[in-house]
Amino acid sequence: MSPSTPSIDLTPLSKAIDALAGALHYWHIEPDDSPRKPHLRAGVIQSFEFTYELSVRLLRRVLMERAASAPAIADLSFNDLLRTAADAALLSEPLGWRRWRDLRNRTSHSYDETQAQEIALAATAFLEDARTLLQRLRSA
Repeated sequence: MSPSTPSIDLTPLSKAIDALAGALHYWHIEPDDSPRKPHLRAGVIQSFEFTYELSVRLLRRVLMERAASAPAIADLSFNDLLRTAADAALLSEPLGWRRWRDLRNRTSHSYDETQAQEIALAATAFLEDARTLLQRLRSA
């Protein structure tokens, strides 16, 4: 990033991560037999979706800002984006981000109890990856 290039505002991602952490906290502390539990899980899933989408979008923007050819980054496939991000030391586990993409895609196509539970449980691990990404994007 050159000194004349404006930096990307990462505040929305930070807030999304905080919202996901809060949703996970309340979902985890709610008793399993509570009628609120499914609603809290839905909040976790929604926060996961939003945080994932914002993470990938900002990752691409930061890479575009750093690149000699921004259109080349804009046109990268998802897998190539992950490889490029790993090469730039922004991601340490690109395979994990493929899993997050798969889970994100499943939230928009099917909503049954088993999948909802799996996605909500996985959101805790995603949260750690999102926090790591935010830290690395701040250092970029």
